[in-house]
Amino acid sequence: MRPLIFDAYPRLEELPWIELGDFPTPIEKLEKYGKAVGLPNLYIKRDDRSSKLYGGNKVRKLEFVLADARRKGRRVLITVGGTGSNQVLATGIFGKQLGFKVIGVMMDQPNAEYVRRNLLLDHHFGVEIHYTPNIPATFLTLALQYLKHTLKGQRPYYITRGASSPLGDVGFVNAIFELKQQIDEDTIPEPDYIIVAAGSMGTTAGLDLGCRLTGLKTRVVAVRIAMPWMVTAKNIASTVNKTCEYMRIIDPSIPPIKISEEDVTLLTDYLGPGYAHLTDNALKTIALMKELEGIPLDPTYTGKALGGAVDWLKKNNLEDKVALFWNTYNSIDLSHLIEDADYHDLPKPVHRYFEQPTQEELQAKKSEP
Repeated sequence: MRPLIFDAYPRLEELPWIELGDFPTPIEKLEKYGKAVGLPNLYIKRDDRSSKLYGGNKVRKLEFVLADARRKGRRVLITVGGTGSNQVLATGIFGKQLGFKVIGVMMDQPNAEYVRRNLLLDHHFGVEIHYTPNIPATFLTLALQYLKHTLKGQRPYYITRGASSPLGDVGFVNAIFELKQQIDEDTIPEPDYIIVAAGSMGTTAGLDLGCRLTGLKTRVVAVRIAMPWMVTAKNIASTVNKTCEYMRIIDPSIPPIKISEEDVTLLTDYLGPGYAHLTDNALKTIALMKELEGIPLDPTYTGKALGGAVDWLKKNNLEDKVALFWNTYNSIDLSHLIEDADYHDLPKPVHRYFEQPTQEELQAKKSEP
């Protein structure tokens, strides 16, 4: 579907864009889950169904980012994420569809079932995996890969962590124009709150800016799921401002929105020990959502985001408010593609994710009588 933001600001049609997703994504009322947790007006935005190939929040960003790579004539994409990165996998899937070679520079993270699954899927879709044990090694590997392919005459296109850049984030500014249309069609009352996981912060910033541009009074409630030094109210506000400035360069009719960290609502108590570490609240949220609504969530992003926001809403006596949970996870089951996959076909440095227990396995062992 052509971005609705192009109708509001026609000069933005100068932006590169290619259709990858199935939009608008549905909105559903979480009747059973909402009743169970004491939130009668809880809804979900099903971005887990953003594409029949692979859902989640990366699709909206990649519609702009991959179009930019294509416009610039690049054939090699380099992107970065954890070893279980949905961003690397999404780039691999849609990049392959468009004829790109995809290189994933993948940082160490706590082991989990989805890490194993995503690594096998990365390999299935032809992603060239480079494991890095720490941040300095990540920067060095990125530089070496960029140099290697540039010397070959294949100047790579770099996609930032989470595909969060001013261009990619426009995808989520547009998402609010989509939501506004659904509100106007009485699909959902205007939400008091939008609940979203905050990692690379592009999704959060795009949603926040979109609410301000469309005139919605909706407040975006971001739940920190990544490093505290990175995911801050100040950085979210800066990302909102940079995205607006970027858009205004193309279409000066866009209002000059500038916010401060005081304008950002960021929940910081639900991260647990760190990025990708399991928390009891997230695991309980995942189990209950699956049981009552049949909707899968994940322990790194969406489980922490929904579980944390539910706790926050109840602690602040906001149970009767209309809350929309923006589901950024993928719910397209690709497990059949890796039924016969052998992890030994992966680069040796990532074998340890298959040879060492996952967090889920360790927890199950602790629970044994």
